[in-house]
Amino acid sequence: MHKIVITNEYIDQYDFSSLITNEDNEQIKAISKKIIDSGEYFTNSPKFQTKQNLFSRPEAVWLKMRQSFVYSCFMFLKREVRIKNIMSWVFMTSNKDVEDRDKLWHHHHINDNNGTTGTLSGIWYVYIPITSNPDLTGTEFAMDWPEMKDTFFLKPNQLTWNVYPSKIWHRPGITDSDEYRFVFAADMEYYL
Repeated sequence: MHKIVITNEYIDQYDFSSLITNEDNEQIKAISKKIIDSGEYFTNSPKFQTKQNLFSRPEAVWLKMRQSFVYSCFMFLKREVRIKNIMSWVFMTSNKDVEDRDKLWHHHHINDNNGTTGTLSGIWYVYIPITSNPDLTGTEFAMDWPEMKDTFFLKPNQLTWNVYPSKIWHRPGITDSDEYRFVFAADMEYYL
């Protein structure tokens, strides 16, 4: 039996359905697919992940995504902070390109030896195809990596940022669809 969460003490959700629309998600999906189709993607993290920092692209949708992500991070921290760096990308997964999920565990923690910065990560579910168990198509988190006794799946909610500390290990959720699942992800490194 898998543990499913919407939010918990590690992950907060921020609903932007009043600002960001399904049409924006369709634009994110189309631009990302065009980038991937042009060959500008990584093949190992998971297989189809855009190489570009999408926050730096000129289309207005990325401004909405960048500003909503930064706002979500400030709300998560309960304060405004000075940003050192911000990155974003989209990845797509499907049942067509079977990958060993055990090799997809990762975190985004930036190791700052001086202890002057922190990092938050965000997940935005652009498109989740219909599957036999939609609750498992979000993201799986491991709070006790590498023991793996305390894992849970984040249920994918539409038009919502999910923000969490970047040091938490996670991997893409499970899909049994041949249709591609699109996930927008971002990191914000900030000064403590």
